[in-house]
Amino acid sequence: MRKILKSTLYVGYLLVFIAFALEVLLRIYNPIPFRIKGDKIVLPINQSYQFTNSYACFDSVIVHKKNSMGFRGEEMPRDKSFLKIITVGGSTTECFFISEDKAWPQVMQSELRKKQAKIWVNNAGLNGHSSFGHLLLLKDVVLKYKPDYIYFLVGVNDMDRQDLNQFDNRMVLGKSVQMEQNGWFKNAFLTLSNHSELANLIYNLSKALKARNQKIFVDKIEKLNPQNTLLLSDTQRNTVIVKQKQLIPAYRKRIEQLVALCNSNGIKPVLITQPLLLGEGIDPVTGTNLATYKVSNEMNGALYWEKLELYNEELRHIALEQRIACIDLAHLLPKDSRYFYDPMHFTNAGSIRVGQIIAESSTSFLNR
Repeated sequence: MRKILKSTLYVGYLLVFIAFALEVLLRIYNPIPFRIKGDKIVLPINQSYQFTNSYACFDSVIVHKKNSMGFRGEEMPRDKSFLKIITVGGSTTECFFISEDKAWPQVMQSELRKKQAKIWVNNAGLNGHSSFGHLLLLKDVVLKYKPDYIYFLVGVNDMDRQDLNQFDNRMVLGKSVQMEQNGWFKNAFLTLSNHSELANLIYNLSKALKARNQKIFVDKIEKLNPQNTLLLSDTQRNTVIVKQKQLIPAYRKRIEQLVALCNSNGIKPVLITQPLLLGEGIDPVTGTNLATYKVSNEMNGALYWEKLELYNEELRHIALEQRIACIDLAHLLPKDSRYFYDPMHFTNAGSIRVGQIIAESSTSFLNR
């Protein structure tokens, strides 16, 4: 019995020592930096990512870099005569798997510099974030850099949102809604991961293992098939739209908060509507009817577009009422599968065209 107790104590001591040593090593150098630390967001500083890819719509070697602010783009110029722009949004803004020179905020900067050399654009987009997360990101990170303009490409991640989703929960500073829904053990471990590099590594790896069957985007490229169709009745359509309309007032309040935050800090907000491959029309590449294309057993392209347009239309109304700039990218970007690798995300060609459109649309108000 004494021998078993001695062995148990030895194993326990060894585990504590290993955990302590790993914690020290991870604080000195963490080879696997995560964006999330417990229930807080940690922007990746001076990070560089490189991916190989076999799809023709992307670079064969994709390079994605984060600067000292945790954004994509050049370091902030010291020259105060530069016009400073920060773009905020989800995955369609961050363009995580699109190389530096083709991500639309950088294309936008290149295009604008053809007419005005002293323009600086940085990309603060974060994959998965909705307007909930944008509010917190502005308050805790973006506003301190005092940009002249903030461009918001928003809408698609707010659809069907009743409350904070898992992405936005992760960036809530302090007690989150998620904490109230977790068990005591998970809450304790989540709190510990806010302070421990080792606990945070285990937490993030456990989440990665749960999602091991979810491939990165290059395995999710959606090739349109003209035979994949779905017809919906008016009753089915109305049920979805009525439910979605109930969420619009809360969405409007969040957008108005974003606008108010900008205005109170002397920053000019620019709203951008969210484009979608699906909707009305025929895809010029595949001949697919984008309205009847089957998205799921309950959703076709026309209904998906109608849902998103509820959010786009709210942006248009807010911009008109408050007399702020709105770039209607949803209508300016053609519905063409050369520009999208799935219903909403851009290919290289799509991202470049988006950057060009936004730059072209910005010239009418940036110099004012």
